[in-house]
Amino acid sequence: MISFTEILTASDADLVKTFYKIESDPNEDFIIRINKVAAQLDLNHTQLVCALGYNKHIRDLSDIYSTLGFRSYKLLSYRSNELFSTDTYNQLPIDNVLDIYSERLEDQEILDSLREILVVRLANIENDLDKHDDAGHMFSYRMEIHSIYNSGIVGQDFAEMRLKKDIGKFRKLSGEIDVCIDMGFFPPSNLFFEDHFDPEEKVALIEAKHITPDMVKNRLQNKSISAEERDLLESYI
Repeated sequence: MISFTEILTASDADLVKTFYKIESDPNEDFIIRINKVAAQLDLNHTQLVCALGYNKHIRDLSDIYSTLGFRSYKLLSYRSNELFSTDTYNQLPIDNVLDIYSERLEDQEILDSLREILVVRLANIENDLDKHDDAGHMFSYRMEIHSIYNSGIVGQDFAEMRLKKDIGKFRKLSGEIDVCIDMGFFPPSNLFFEDHFDPEEKVALIEAKHITPDMVKNRLQNKSISAEERDLLESYI
């Protein structure tokens, strides 16, 4: 059977070769049609739609996406974005996600589309982690965060937006701040003196040797810092 990655990266000729032998009933509901086609390829619904939707060659292959019940590439794109933004590693395992991020390098329209839905996708994953505390999903989330930065999908503007959100525990879980520092987005000292930056993340900066004892003393001079931050920092002078 063909893999998710093979469909995602297939040429137009290879896509035609794969789908010419696929059976599909145009009278069936489009969800059922997708499920049946996916089963023939040993994929699930989300994998099939996303592999095709993020393949840079699919736009002009109407015979293929119409097999799944989509009347236009735009409708296929809407569906792949919907599924990708709402999946929390249940239908798309992390290796599929990383393949999508890697393949996006070849197509600006797909890259722009991913950037638009990334905030929603990460929020859905974080909500799911809050509810289920799944170790495997936590590891996948960490890998995904590192991938979106290291592959250049997002930049400093995205990092600054994330920094302003009350998601300190997820930044710690993923090592997001370490990635942003390594990429030169933020000087560690700037983060340390930010009032809204999580106190435990400040401790992590100290322990990573980004912050000197004099900086800690300087921060403690600020009478407006929270009791939690003060208690944490005082042990480092």
